[in-house]
Amino acid sequence: MSFRPPRNLPVISIFHNAASPPSQRALALLKKAVSEPYPSSSKSPLPIELSVVERTPTSDQFRTMQRYYGRPISAFLSAHPSVSSSENSSETDEAERVRDTVRQNPMALKYPIVVDWDAGKIAVGDISEVERILNERVNSNDNPDGGEGGRKEGFLAGLFGSS
Repeated sequence: MSFRPPRNLPVISIFHNAASPPSQRALALLKKAVSEPYPSSSKSPLPIELSVVERTPTSDQFRTMQRYYGRPISAFLSAHPSVSSSENSSETDEAERVRDTVRQNPMALKYPIVVDWDAGKIAVGDISEVERILNERVNSNDNPDGGEGGRKEGFLAGLFGSS
């Protein structure tokens, strides 16, 4: 008999605002994916840990998400007259400015923000991008080598393999 450390499920977080219809739809889709067969042709729910966050992301979370998104941190905001991007400001200042703007006006943020922390994927304000993240997670679960190009995803897969 051999011992194998328990596997952690990949974490997908949704930064959710109940007043946002797109956020409500994304949350319903995510809850369905973890409670019912996903996709519907599957036999089981998607093996992920869903984290529903109903607060403003921290500055550090904004910085991490910005790296996944590949766009300026201000791209997380809806068109908002009080938000300006300065070429001279540092990333730290911009992350804090965006966080402060969202704290003052929660609807300034493009909801939903869905993050697959293990795969480094993000969807901002777009339900079709949430579906893309879920489908990529299904594909990585179907391919024991970790999906695209045989790359293993997640911390534990790198340490212990995916068998």
